[in-house]
Amino acid sequence: MPKALPCIFAIVLACAVCQAARFTDTFSTGPGDMDRKPFVWDQFNAYRGAGSVWQAKDGYIQYRAEDCTGTYTALSFPSAGIDVSDDTTWSVEVGFQHVSGTAPKEYIYVAYLRWNTPELGRMRIVGLCYDPEKRELWLYNSVSQEGPFPADLSGHFHPVRVTCEQKTVRIYADGKLVGGPIALKDRAYGAGEEFFLGPLTKTEKHTLDCRWDYLAFTDEGAFVPGVDAWNPAADTEPVAEGLNLVEYPDIFRQPPYPGITVISKEKGNDRWEQAIPEHMRKYRAVMKATPNPIMVPEYRYPGEDGPSKQNVYQNAWALKYDENRSVGNAMLTRGVGDTATGFVDYKMWYRVSTDGGNTYTDLRPIIQQGEQYSPMHPIEYVYVGKNSFCYATIPGIMLRMTNGQIIFPCYYAPLDDEGNYYNPLNAYTFSRVCCLIGTWNETGDDLIWDVSEPVILEPEQSSRGAGECAIIELAGKPGHLFMVIRGSNEPNPTGKIPAYKWKTLSTDYGKTWSKCEPFTFQGGETFLSPAACSSLIRSSKTGKCYWVGNISRTLPRGNWPRYPLVIGEVDEETLCLRRETVTIIDDRNPEDPPDLQLSNYNLIEDERTGEFVLNLNRWSSDPGAPGAGTHTYVIRVE
Repeated sequence: MPKALPCIFAIVLACAVCQAARFTDTFSTGPGDMDRKPFVWDQFNAYRGAGSVWQAKDGYIQYRAEDCTGTYTALSFPSAGIDVSDDTTWSVEVGFQHVSGTAPKEYIYVAYLRWNTPELGRMRIVGLCYDPEKRELWLYNSVSQEGPFPADLSGHFHPVRVTCEQKTVRIYADGKLVGGPIALKDRAYGAGEEFFLGPLTKTEKHTLDCRWDYLAFTDEGAFVPGVDAWNPAADTEPVAEGLNLVEYPDIFRQPPYPGITVISKEKGNDRWEQAIPEHMRKYRAVMKATPNPIMVPEYRYPGEDGPSKQNVYQNAWALKYDENRSVGNAMLTRGVGDTATGFVDYKMWYRVSTDGGNTYTDLRPIIQQGEQYSPMHPIEYVYVGKNSFCYATIPGIMLRMTNGQIIFPCYYAPLDDEGNYYNPLNAYTFSRVCCLIGTWNETGDDLIWDVSEPVILEPEQSSRGAGECAIIELAGKPGHLFMVIRGSNEPNPTGKIPAYKWKTLSTDYGKTWSKCEPFTFQGGETFLSPAACSSLIRSSKTGKCYWVGNISRTLPRGNWPRYPLVIGEVDEETLCLRRETVTIIDDRNPEDPPDLQLSNYNLIEDERTGEFVLNLNRWSSDPGAPGAGTHTYVIRVE
């Protein structure tokens, strides 16, 4: 099992006996600002774009929607360093002001908490809702509404408090008891343990203006306003006392490592275009001449009598095997959407060049050798029409191994014993990794394909299983292949699924793989990483192996945050990341929106200079942000 969660400003998961803890967030800075106090919020999409609904003002945060859609802001309990359970006696208070408008279905969540019960897969939800038209509070109690409770929260900021003791809550507004005691209910649910503020909608247009000037929590008791000592409205500075935060040396502020230097960052593709090798330039012309979509006679789907129309998603990363031979690949789908819906429809195809990459054969399906395999059952784990497989490295890179075989990592949608798509936590997708292993035929002009055993991440390790990965053959160890795999902690019904990268080792040229373990720093210290791709690359100058990927300052929620992007040396004996070598390639800047993405990049070694060249789109939901758009980075290793 993975180790507990300590890492860079990481969180120790709650133990049986915890020190009393409290915090007050005064919103003196934007909740999404980096390095803010008392902590950075997990979700706070305050940006300057036209769709912005959250803004940080002078000492408060504001939700303002003008006939548009918008959603809540959120802070996970682990990120705040607190523990809420059925045994915790706690109080939470906000300063809230309703200015104008209403939320969809009339309710605004003034404060919303949810946590896991001792029974697996069940949660308690305490959602305090405000109806500004009727000037009433309601309590969403896991499965039902309690109330209404009279309260006028307009005009100025009002202290609103919820207390909980022995699974019973009370509600106070402006220092007076307005609701309770109410016995808490529970429900079957799978989601993170967290605070919410704002409306819980992403799709319904509405007009609403409301504000919060602080959020405070304590697990030291169920305090009555004006009677007990807890008075968070008097805190004028951020407070974070007794929280379960454990700080380790911050790799983002360590001395620069002399062996890795980011020597340039420039907008556009010019430097990237200079680094592209000749065989990939030739392959571009082949890709351009490939029809898309195509009619495919190999597949017969239920209810279809003839060939199917398939979209061709080509991959520019052709493998130059030797001076004469190259291999390209592509994915095909019927055009039924991208990841969520099209995921169970991907098929892998390939083609070969024997004239130095000038011409290629037509694309053809990858089919495992053996009489039992066919286009409709291309590999052991896939049945077309039921599930799928697609390349797992981003981009889809094939490797030539030292024994002359080609290895090509893929991931696939697994099936259960009844032949249905296996997605145990009902995640966005769930997948397993396998490796396609290609051997040249006797004439050397085509490949014979085999498939490795699966690489499996169990749901308690990664809610979406094993997906995008990086792979490399270790130096001086023929047949030893090292793989780093993307994991995910969303959804997280137990609150215990970690946010790691995972590693596995093959010692037989990719046929079998070791049990997955966390990819860590030397010494076994884990680090936090979102659900995002990563890369392994070897330098022809130094001979060393380098890992490129995202390391997080805060506990990720699935895919986010995807910054900063770092590079570091891999110790090929321990298969760990050398902490002292970790170097930031790019990071979120103060002017960047909190949902900045520094991922889904292209990475190559420039054959002329030996420098690494990385190309990515600095994506966010605000395309007009100053730092948005395609950028190219040059990294020197020594």
